Amino acid sequence: MNTNMVASELGVSAKTVQRWVKQLNLPAERNELGHYSFTAEDVKILKSVQKQISEGKAIQDIHVPQSTKKRAGFLVQNTNGDTERRIEQLEQKLNTLLLQKQDENELLARFEELERQLKQKADEGVSYQLLQHRREIDDILADMQSLTSQMKEFTAQPIPETAAASEKNKTRKKPLLSLFKFQT
Repeated sequence: MNTNMVASELGVSAKTVQRWVKQLNLPAERNELGHYSFTAEDVKILKSVQKQISEGKAIQDIHVPQSTKKRAGFLVQNTNGDTERRIEQLEQKLNTLLLQKQDENELLARFEELERQLKQKADEGVSYQLLQHRREIDDILADMQSLTSQMKEFTAQPIPETAAASEKNKTRKKPLLSLFKFQT
């Protein structure tokens, strides 16, 4: 009997049966796929365990009746070709997974290549911008030097006197005094 059949006979879940087998170290055999296989004697032991739990005993206080036969641990069943078919199915699944892994590795390599290209383009863009800024700075420096030299030339030349400046320098006659000036 398999785990589900025993569980339905006992009225518990398959997980409960598996937990009892593990926690109480019951001598249950397993098939080539690792599934438990129970005999009628195993079911009697599990019924005894269930009865003790229903009476309120803790799992560590449960008395497990000894089995009359020793078990090897694994039960190898003759499956008449089912094993070979199962092995072929597993090999097919393995091949599928290997192909998927290979595809995944190819995608990752492609992503890495795209990231490298993107970084290269970004570096090229930054380099271009830096060169443009450098040219602009050089142009501004040249303009500043030109303006500086023009300012030096301008300040070195004497400032021509304007009409307003010459008027300031002339002495003005005082009109009131001229009125009172006597003619001699």
